[in-house]
Amino acid sequence: MSNNNELKTSPDGFGRRLVEARKARGYSVEKVAEELNILKRYIQAFEEENFSALPQFIYARGFLVNYAKFVGLDGEEIARLFERSYPDNMRQKEVVSPLTPMGTVVRGRSLMRINLWLVAGVIGLVVFGFILLKIINTATSKKEEPDFTTSSQVLTPAEQAQGASIGGSGSAINIAGNNTNQVNDVAISDTGVVDIWSKGDVSIKITDKNGNVLMQGLQSRGGYQLKGNVPLTVEIDNPAQVDLSFNQKPVRLGEYTKNGRAMFSLQ
Repeated sequence: MSNNNELKTSPDGFGRRLVEARKARGYSVEKVAEELNILKRYIQAFEEENFSALPQFIYARGFLVNYAKFVGLDGEEIARLFERSYPDNMRQKEVVSPLTPMGTVVRGRSLMRINLWLVAGVIGLVVFGFILLKIINTATSKKEEPDFTTSSQVLTPAEQAQGASIGGSGSAINIAGNNTNQVNDVAISDTGVVDIWSKGDVSIKITDKNGNVLMQGLQSRGGYQLKGNVPLTVEIDNPAQVDLSFNQKPVRLGEYTKNGRAMFSLQ
């Protein structure tokens, strides 16, 4: 700021204090304007107390507070000096907009201006969302039942003899057979057919009457069909992931589940 500009500032005014604080910090007018995103001419107008070069009072006061704080002064104190010095005839009177916002009550009238097309659009969206949500809920509520007839893999006798675990490996649950439950079904012969649908990787062990291991280990997602001499001993880890039927009759694994494991006999 030039000496000529400083002479325009009153000795005890806020402009003089701004100039001194700015120079004490080694800032130029350009630096302050750049850092605060305030026009250079406004910075000069504050320091010269040139009110006619400033924007409206409310905006000018906000700029001034930021400027004062930036150079280490008390923003509110500088703002009070600014308010006392600001000419009364330059204060902007409150401007009342002649426009009435949509949906608000017009003074002196009992009606409201409402955009009917907007209301209809909102109602349409609500109805559409309700229908879509109902369709989704209906679709997700239908439990997919495994089709053992079309999707099961029939294990060959050789695979069953090896305790086949198609796509999986692992060890069976080692629980004494004396504590197993028994599922009694009327069988035509000594051979029983077990259909299994695995919803994920599950450890399953099935042995027949003669101790032959028909399935053992970690079974991947899919369907399996086993045949063996009854009674068949079944051990399943995490039975919630398995659907099982014996001689085409579903078995409720939950009735034989304890501590996340199911163990029972089929005959």
